[in-house]
Amino acid sequence: MATSALRAAATTAGRLSRSTTVVMGAESGHHVFRVKGYSRAKEIPNGRYMTLGAIDVGGHSWSLHYYPNGKTAFDAGYVSLFLSRDGGGGGISGMPATYRFGVLGRDGKPAPSFTNSVFRTEGFSTQGAYGYEKFMRREEFEKSECLKDDSFAIQCDVSVAAVEPAGNGGLAGVAPPPLPPAVVALPESDLQKDLAELLWSKLGTDVTIEVRGETFHAHKCMLAARSPEFREKFFGGSTQRKTAVAHNIQIDDMGPEVFKSMLRFMYTGTLPKMDEEAMSAMAAGLLAAADRFKLDNLKKICEEMMCERVDVGTIEISLVFSERHHCPKLKAKCLEFLNSPGNLKAIMAKDGSFDLAKKNCPTLLLEFFMKLWLEKGSGELKLLN
Repeated sequence: MATSALRAAATTAGRLSRSTTVVMGAESGHHVFRVKGYSRAKEIPNGRYMTLGAIDVGGHSWSLHYYPNGKTAFDAGYVSLFLSRDGGGGGISGMPATYRFGVLGRDGKPAPSFTNSVFRTEGFSTQGAYGYEKFMRREEFEKSECLKDDSFAIQCDVSVAAVEPAGNGGLAGVAPPPLPPAVVALPESDLQKDLAELLWSKLGTDVTIEVRGETFHAHKCMLAARSPEFREKFFGGSTQRKTAVAHNIQIDDMGPEVFKSMLRFMYTGTLPKMDEEAMSAMAAGLLAAADRFKLDNLKKICEEMMCERVDVGTIEISLVFSERHHCPKLKAKCLEFLNSPGNLKAIMAKDGSFDLAKKNCPTLLLEFFMKLWLEKGSGELKLLN
């Protein structure tokens, strides 16, 4: 089948289209080739190609060749891409040039999974082509978001050396100008998922923790690495003490759900998904747990959650916890809320208003009302009567 016939077969379902965005440096540029009718192009036999188009860079014409089913029998199941120099350049026989191919993602940038991660430099003659036999596996590409509406786009970056023929027929100044650093595709980390599986599978656990009748299994090294409190409990102090807590721990000052969420955070750095009601109910207890076991990041997260939920119903517990667990941001949020006359009156209208705060943080409450009296006069203090 002739090349023109192959192009016609590949574009029956949708025209082959090209759009150019050429950003020229001294001797470099890139071109975006847009290919429509991917499914129909797959009918082209192995070893046959379509020329997607040409780009002029550095006084030379460069063509991109697309093999939908691979260039050789060893490449079946892959897309092959090759670049050739068509002529020009004053008769230079071996034109040094650097190139890279990349399939564009939905954001219009080369997708790391379908971009060769390094630039190749070749001495291009007009008799051959250079590129990648196994540029991308078709099966993987067809599952990606790069293929949309049976079309995709390929960006070709080319950098050409500014050269002149030397007196002896060789080349002078053949080093090509540098192109931008290559994008290296890094796989998404599975560490979080793997550590969660390690926790809930109980594989290799060496300590049990009893929390109000519910038993949890964990790994001492993980707990010690995440919490200074557990580190001291397991590996600090006397040998006799370490032996006593070597395998079993009893915790009675928090609920099982709070401890379970804290344990998950220690392994994965994340909290379980909860609705608003459950999150509001757990935030204070989780903050207390984080403070006890010196989990600073979790404490900051819980403090932020409590700040977002300060209202007439939560103000007292928030005020108490801000003082008890040394949370300056939460304390400032509570005092800001109380400083509004409307909020203060709504709180005072409740039965037993400020009883919890009077019992647990009387000094803080006194400081607030003294400041209120100094700023606004004794009228506000009559609310306490």
